[in-house]
Amino acid sequence: MSNHIFVTVVGYDRPGIVAGITSAVAEVNGNIKSIRAFTLSDLFVMSMTVDVSRIRCSKEEFIKRLKDRALEMGVGIAIEEEGRSKAKKLIAFDMDGTILEAEAIDEIAKRAGVQERVAELTRRAMNGEIDFEYALRERVRLLKGLPIKVVEEVAEKLPISKGAKEVIKTLKSMGFITVLITGGFDVVAKKVAERLDFDYWFANRLGVEDGKLNGEVEISISSGESKLETLKKVAEAHGIDLEECVAVGDGANDLLVLEKVGLGIGFKPKPIVEEKVRAVVNTSDMRTVLALIASGRPKEDGGG
Repeated sequence: MSNHIFVTVVGYDRPGIVAGITSAVAEVNGNIKSIRAFTLSDLFVMSMTVDVSRIRCSKEEFIKRLKDRALEMGVGIAIEEEGRSKAKKLIAFDMDGTILEAEAIDEIAKRAGVQERVAELTRRAMNGEIDFEYALRERVRLLKGLPIKVVEEVAEKLPISKGAKEVIKTLKSMGFITVLITGGFDVVAKKVAERLDFDYWFANRLGVEDGKLNGEVEISISSGESKLETLKKVAEAHGIDLEECVAVGDGANDLLVLEKVGLGIGFKPKPIVEEKVRAVVNTSDMRTVLALIASGRPKEDGGG
C-alpha cells in the first residue's frame, strides 16, 4: 500500500489557504515531503506530496479531514494515491448542473407550465432518492405536447458554467479528448457540444411527433452503469484505460464514473457525491477543474 498521497488545492487567491491545508496535515502527523504553489490568473494553486506512513488516523479519515477543511475554506481539492498517477488523456463531463449552470429539463418545464413537478423529480433523482430512469420518463411525460422549437429555443439560451468554454479549449490544446455524457436530451446536448466544441457527446433521444414532444424518450444513458459503459467505449476506441481518464459531475448517477476513473471530480456536488469522491469543487468557476487537472504534482520523493 502506498505511503504517499498527492494533494492539489485550488481557490481564489487570498491569505490563509496554505496555513489552513497544511495545518490539517500537521494535526494528524502527516509529513509534507514537497510543496509548490503558484497563481493562475486570479486562482491560487498548491500541490503537495504527503507522507502518510505515520499519521494518527486511517488514510480514509485523513482524506475526509482534508476534504472537510477545503470545503470549509471554500477551495477545491483533489487527492490522489501514488498508484493512481497515470497521465490523463481523456475527460468526460456531465452536462446539467456541471457544464450547464442549470438543469435543462427544469428550464424546459417552465415553458410547459409543469416546473414545480419536474423540479421535484429532478431533485430527488440527483440526490439518489429515486431511480433516475423512472424520474426521467415521468418528467418527459409531463412535457408531452410542447413544441420541439421551444426546446431548441431553451437549449440556445441555457447558461454555460463560468469558464467552461475556456477550459474545454485549453484541455483540447493539451491533447485531451473531450466527451459530454448526459442523462439529458439530444436536442440540448447537441447545442451545448457545438457551442463548446466537444469531441463527442452522448444523450437520450426525445420522442417527437408532428413537431411536438410525444411524452416518450429513447433512453441510452440513465444510470451510472450506462454512463460508465459509454465512457469505456470512447476510451477503448482511443486505446486509453480508465486510469488515464478524468470525469466531472455532480449527481448520484455520476458517482460510479467518478469512482472508477483515474481522477473523479465532484463539481458543486450533491451530498452523496461530496461524501464519496476524492476531488471536490464547490465554486461555480469551471477553471478550478482545469487547475486541479493541469497543475502537475511535485516529483515523488522515494518511498512507496
